[in-house]
Amino acid sequence: MIQFKNFVLKTGIFAVLILLTVAPFSGCLGDSDNKDANKETITITDAFGRTVEVPDNPDRIAVSGSGSMRFFVYLGVVDRVIAVDYQDSGSGFVLLDHRPYSLAHPEIKDRPFLGTGMAVVDAERLLIINPDVLFYRATSAAAIAEADRIQDRTGIPVVLFFDGNYITDKERIDETLLMLGRILHREQRAQDVIQFFELTMADLENRVRGAPAPDTTVFVGGVSYMGARGLNGTNPIYFPFTVLNLNNVAGDLPLTGPSTGFAIVSQEIILQWDPDIIFIDVQTLAAASDAFSELRNDPSYRELTAVRTGNIFAVAPHTYMGVNHETALANSYFIGKLLFPEQFEDIDPVEKAN
Repeated sequence: MIQFKNFVLKTGIFAVLILLTVAPFSGCLGDSDNKDANKETITITDAFGRTVEVPDNPDRIAVSGSGSMRFFVYLGVVDRVIAVDYQDSGSGFVLLDHRPYSLAHPEIKDRPFLGTGMAVVDAERLLIINPDVLFYRATSAAAIAEADRIQDRTGIPVVLFFDGNYITDKERIDETLLMLGRILHREQRAQDVIQFFELTMADLENRVRGAPAPDTTVFVGGVSYMGARGLNGTNPIYFPFTVLNLNNVAGDLPLTGPSTGFAIVSQEIILQWDPDIIFIDVQTLAAASDAFSELRNDPSYRELTAVRTGNIFAVAPHTYMGVNHETALANSYFIGKLLFPEQFEDIDPVEKAN
């Protein structure tokens, strides 16, 4: 019988770790009624180069997009959010909620939702809710047209903000946090969050610098992208493997999901790689065929070295409605403790994650 060694179930990792159909209208639907003509405004350049005039330090904000509340929890402005994305609301069906920001602030689910699906903003609903500004999460310039459309039809300013992968997009993420901090008068908090990530990453890197590299190959399966996946869902730039300089057997695969880090790999290739250690992202449990069941029930997988030696470990969801940046750090300490016991001798992974 395969024994899955489970870091996830031993830790409160899902607690906060840092505090932590559009109606067929044509033309502009009108300006929101609660706008104070005397309220000061500032002009900003959003994360995709759009110039937007927004209220300075707005009190009533709406947030849309997959995982869009993540940064607003980081910045400590949940109390200002009067409407959220459908998937962040209690109306959105979530089989397994592994988003730290959502678990830390369950009251988010009580907020009104903006549309009938992820990143959908109903113009009429937005006008009824009447926020000072709409923040719209995006990972590419394809969102510009939608942001302009919403702004033109409602008269409510729309600010695009970027959320990607800390491995490839750290600079853009930091710039986004600082932009949001400026608008919301949370500049210091934005800087503190950025510093937290920088210091934590530096600590991880310093611990393994100069240390003998483990003579092992590693693989992570069950990584989500546009839904939960089985063992074939992996990440060539998986944060813990990258920051710890590990031999990721999938490291040369092209990215299918560049904004989060994702690739699909065939069963034949996994068998060919035969990794020494397999880590399973527990978000796989929401898949029709999850990675744990595949390893247990597929005869071909039973010949894998990691299966025969019992070197299979569960890790917390790296990707769920975007990258859970804080969870990626926590997973790094767990994996570091496992593969570099001397360098992480002072670390209790459960305590560190919490």
